[in-house]
Amino acid sequence: MFPDTIRWNLKCVGIVSGIVLSLAFSVAEARNIQSFTLAERQLLLIERMTNSALLAALEIDASPRLKSIHWSRNRFDKMQVNLLKGNEHLGLRPTTEPKILEKLEKTELEWRRYNAIFGDIVASGKASKAQIAALTASHGNTIGALRQTVESYRYFVNGGRHHSILSSTINGTGRLRASAQLLLRELLMTAYTKYATPERHKLAESTKEFDRTISGLINGDPGRGLLTAATLDIERELLKVHKMWKEVRPILDTAASGSAVSPDKIAIVARYANKMAVPLTLALIMYLNV
Repeated sequence: MFPDTIRWNLKCVGIVSGIVLSLAFSVAEARNIQSFTLAERQLLLIERMTNSALLAALEIDASPRLKSIHWSRNRFDKMQVNLLKGNEHLGLRPTTEPKILEKLEKTELEWRRYNAIFGDIVASGKASKAQIAALTASHGNTIGALRQTVESYRYFVNGGRHHSILSSTINGTGRLRASAQLLLRELLMTAYTKYATPERHKLAESTKEFDRTISGLINGDPGRGLLTAATLDIERELLKVHKMWKEVRPILDTAASGSAVSPDKIAIVARYANKMAVPLTLALIMYLNV
């Protein structure tokens, strides 16, 4: 933990940074903040769909997982249309910035390929080894395109400015939602893949990264551009995540070491990966109003 004086100084930095950031948002917010948030939700949705397919392939709650894929595919399509064409009811304006449109078109292309595999899975009522292999092969390109889209929106939300320590903390809080799903996917791949050594290495690194990030968001980590939790309410939500993380971490460490993890343990990680999204979203909303 940081001494109280350092914690207070970091909070003061957060307040000042918040004023500066809010001025930037006052110009760009109406144009891009909602689109940026929607693009981040797309990223989270892709990870959840992929994990649902992997869980179904391992026969862990297969039926509800397949149903959730069907719902999520339709939801993703609507999000993509809203980003491109806007939605008056949601307060979304059409995306007109050429650099963002270029990223959106690339995302659309990769999504069509990925969605076709999901369509086969839903139609067949199961996730076969061949379908999972196809998902795995296409996953990197789809996620890569989505991340570029998110970063494009983030850039224009910030007015092209460099991030303050507060905005870096906000970004870190938002990324943890997708990181929880990333950890689940890597755990599933260690259980599903015959030659899982590379997946175990990825899982070990992702576990360390998540641990450092949640600790930095609570206690502060200037070296990583993370501000100490700016309010007690934010800290309370982050501590909820940390409590769940302590339940999940030993399971992930076990898998990363090469030991087998039972379906029951995988189900626990799946449950917490989804539950973490709630306090992280609340913390993110509160940060945007610091």
